[in-house]
Amino acid sequence: MSPKTLRSLLGAAAIVVVGLLVTVILIKTASRPERQVPPPSRPVVAVYEVAADQEPVRIRGFGSVRAKRSVELVAEVRGRVVMVSPRLEPGAYVSAGEVLLRLDDTDYALAAAQARANVAQAEVTLAQAQEEAQVARREWEQLGAAADGDGAAGEPGPLVLRLPQLNLARANLDAARAALRQAEVNLSRCALTAPFDGRVRQADLDVGDFVAAGAAVGSVYATDLAEVTVPVADADLAWITVGSQGDGAHPVEVGADFAGARHVWPGRAVRLGGAIDARSRQVPVIVEIPDPYRGEGGRPALTEGMFVEVLFSCPPPAGAMVIPRTALRPDDIVWVVGADGKLSLRQVAVARADIAQAVITGGLAVGERVCVSALQYVTDGMEVRVGGDR
Repeated sequence: MSPKTLRSLLGAAAIVVVGLLVTVILIKTASRPERQVPPPSRPVVAVYEVAADQEPVRIRGFGSVRAKRSVELVAEVRGRVVMVSPRLEPGAYVSAGEVLLRLDDTDYALAAAQARANVAQAEVTLAQAQEEAQVARREWEQLGAAADGDGAAGEPGPLVLRLPQLNLARANLDAARAALRQAEVNLSRCALTAPFDGRVRQADLDVGDFVAAGAAVGSVYATDLAEVTVPVADADLAWITVGSQGDGAHPVEVGADFAGARHVWPGRAVRLGGAIDARSRQVPVIVEIPDPYRGEGGRPALTEGMFVEVLFSCPPPAGAMVIPRTALRPDDIVWVVGADGKLSLRQVAVARADIAQAVITGGLAVGERVCVSALQYVTDGMEVRVGGDR
């Protein structure tokens, strides 16, 4: 190794050694930073303040709309269809007494004319029988007076006075009048009319079709009232008032999503169903909706078979508090947020709870704030910060 190279290596080694010594001196003489305790963590929560004006207790149910009255249109006589109303179409509205269908009435008109002729003939026969009976009585009286000289004779028999013939003539007249009435009824039945204001559910006929007596030609349901049967748990019946509007029943809201919007119809719970469901053990509550099949403003008409949500409402019991269901924790615990921002785990008395509300009858007071946020860890006295507070 040349002297020049050796001098370079020694110089480099000297620089490294000096650097290490300086580093060690700096580390030994450096001051340590003071240990600082981090401020306590206060999670941000949302609260619900218990107000003096309590929300009503709401019970939700679901069901399908059906008309209170519905009939099958049935032909009472046979015949060929000669006229069909343009309103006899599914979805069309009809008025009570409106003619929906006409059958060929030629045969029935002829039968009615024949029946009228039979009545006239029976009336003539009865008049003749009455006259003959009067003649028979006069003849008997004259013969009896001539035989006795004093007119004292016994009563003649019915055949002598032609009473059986007279009764037969009267019976024949009654039968002829009954036949005329039947013929006129059959003639009137050739026109099929709407029994009430309603809406056509189904219609299957056209002009030229032949209809047999007793054949169904369509169906109509009334538009004055609709019904929804809502299955309700028996425990919820204590919160539902059932009866007519005059009996104190609370209004019921019937809602549905239709045509891209939410619509609500007013209703009332009028009665309970006839039997409890054997499988679900729920009680059917019948809800009536007045005049539901007519559109009003921007609200469309209800449709038969539409699936709807029914919302029952009633005031809470005196002294009870209605809070969001998210504020009620397992084992009937609520987290009350005090004025100092500390959580208090409190046991409350729960009268009813569903997915939206909880009715509290003890353990809360008006003005208190309950936490509705979900926290992973909670301890009694834990400090929190209400959203919006600093």
